[in-house]
This record gives sequence, C-alpha cells and structure tokens, in this order.
Amino acid sequence: MLIKNKKILIITGSFGNGHLSVTNSIVNQFNQMDLPSLTLIQHDLFLEAHPLITSALKKWYINSYKYFRSTYKMFYYSNPDEIDKCFYKYYGLNRLINILHNEKPDLILLTFPTPVVSLLTQQLKLKIPIATVITDYNMHKNWITPNSQRYYVAAEHTKEQLESIGIESDAIQVTGIPIHPKFEVKRDRDEWLQSQGLDPGKKTLLMVAGAFGVVEGFSAMLDDMNRRADLQFVVVCGSSKKLLKELSPFNEEPNIKILGYTNDMDEWMNACDLMLTKPGGITISESLSQSIPLVFFNPAPGQEGENAIYFSQMGYARITYTIDETLHVLLSLLTDEYELNKMKIQMSRHYRAHSSEVICQDLLDMLNTSLLTQQLQSKASLYARIFAR
Repeated sequence: MLIKNKKILIITGSFGNGHLSVTNSIVNQFNQMDLPSLTLIQHDLFLEAHPLITSALKKWYINSYKYFRSTYKMFYYSNPDEIDKCFYKYYGLNRLINILHNEKPDLILLTFPTPVVSLLTQQLKLKIPIATVITDYNMHKNWITPNSQRYYVAAEHTKEQLESIGIESDAIQVTGIPIHPKFEVKRDRDEWLQSQGLDPGKKTLLMVAGAFGVVEGFSAMLDDMNRRADLQFVVVCGSSKKLLKELSPFNEEPNIKILGYTNDMDEWMNACDLMLTKPGGITISESLSQSIPLVFFNPAPGQEGENAIYFSQMGYARITYTIDETLHVLLSLLTDEYELNKMKIQMSRHYRAHSSEVICQDLLDMLNTSLLTQQLQSKASLYARIFAR
C-alpha cells in the first residue's frame, strides 16, 4: 500500500513489441493491485517528440533484420566503453521536460533505453527516483542512467554486466523480464491440439516468424521436414500477409497448421515440443516460462543476437545460420527425447516467475521510502531554521 497519493511516469517505446509488452504487464499488475492512491502515466517519448522521424526509424529498424544488418550492428556496438556517448542522447529532451513539468511524477520508470534522461540526472540534478526494466538478457550502454535507483534485469548474467561498469549491486534486482501471466499457466496440451485438429501423440514444432514476419526460409524447411519425419508443424506468420500467402498451399496438409497473427501464443507454446523463432526478449522469456527449447535461425546482430548467444550458452537453445543446418538441428532435437528433456530441465531451473509482481512491489517500496526521506529532510530543514534563531 502507498502511504500517500503518488504518480509514476512510464517512458516506453514502440520499436518492436517488447517494450510495450513489458509496460502493459506492469500496468496490468498495478491495476490488479487496486491502488486508488497510485496514478500511472505512459508516454512513448520519441514518437510524441518527433513522430515523422520516429516512424521512419521504426521502419528502418524492422527492415534492419533483412537489409541493414551491418548498419544496425555498427550502431549497436559503437563505442561500447563510452557510456555517455549516444547519437540520440538529446532526442526527445524538450518533450520530456514538458511532460515532467505537466505531470510532476514521483517516480520515472523506463521500459525503453532513454539516454536523454541522463541529461536531467547529471546536468539538471533531477531528484525524481528513476527505475529501469531492461527488456533483454544483455546489458547495453543506452540503458544506463547515472544516479538511477534501480535496475530490474533478466538474469544474473545481466546483473554481472551492470556491476562490471560500476553499478552498485544493491541497485540491481534480478527479476526476470515481465510477461503476461497467462504464459505461466500450465494447460491441457492434448485437449488444445485435438481442438485444433492436430494429433497429441506427435512431436510438435512451433515456427514463429515474429510480429513482422521477418524470418525467412519457412517454406523450404516445412516442405523438407514434412517429407522426412512423422511430425506436425504450427506456423505463426505474425503480421506478414506475404508469408501467410506463401505458405497457404500447406493448408492442405493434415499435420501442418498455418496461422496469421494469433492471441493464443500461450496455448501454442504450452502445446509444442520445440520452437523456431527470432530471439526477442519477450518471446524467449515466454518460452522460458513454459520450458520450451528454442532454435534461433540466423539471429540479427545486436540485442537479439546477444539474447541468442546467452540462451545457447545456458543450454536453452541452439543457433543455426543456414536452412540445411536448421533442418538438421530441428530434426535431431525432435527425435532425441533425452536432449529435449535436458534443455527443458535447464530452463525450468532458471526461470523467475511473477516478475511483474516483484517489480511493482519494489516500486511501491521505493515510493514510500522516497516519501519518508522527503518528510525527514523537511523536518531537518525546519529544525535547522528553528535552532538558527
């Protein structure tokens, strides 16, 4: 509970779906806690500050998976040891100052790397507590805000990276990445597969193209695996109408199901034995919650490539770079019960459940601590003025 009315400003971003998904998980958790004394304000800072430029950058970001990999790689890995250097450090400054002036928040929560906040903490000596939810498994310098009170991170690995650049251990909490609670619910796998016209007795591969349908090679892989093994396949094309059309001939196959965008990813993850996908922070956290081993096909450089490396090192996933290699790894895993189970056990050992609950409770504690500190400072100032007379 809060001991006084408080306001949290959440700064997010719509580059990909992950940051918005984390924001929604936290907001939904706060709503479930029924706190009439708490007000939440959400702002997509960069989109509000520069809508046309941001829209163009978002298109570039999406297409970077296919066409601009080297450019994005250069951006992501540039000046890794120079924390204060970022080409978009001033991006959104005027808009942020206006938001702070109008909203007067008691705490700022970042779910998107927002270097402009560093200007306020360093140069303008902003006194508002700042907390950050890092939405990937690898720390990147753009997430760092000097004088930030809290970082919520995905794994011990991420915490160690933050500590290596001088962040105090007490300021870092290993919470996991917030996901929708429905992914933490175990369901009846057989019942779901039967309801979808599939066979519960067969190993099931879930192939996910990502929200924008950026994974290629699905048609060739499907055709080959369908001929070579007694398996069944579920393909989620996301928002890609092109991929949905390309795969439409497979709709005639009884053991292949082709989907566009779906709200039933929790059901499909619960029902599958292995998943082929791109390593976005939220998707792989959802798979971790259900102990679904992963294969990453040709991951893009940057945060997703780093996610893939971490998951591979932890024994949760395999990384492949060609269609032939991917086919070999998929078929090998789906026909090797021992190896699949070993990966599942490893995932179940390290998953951190109820991340949103842990983060929201800690944010409330921060708000209450901040209020008590202000009250003590106010009393100290009053006593000083009295004794000075």
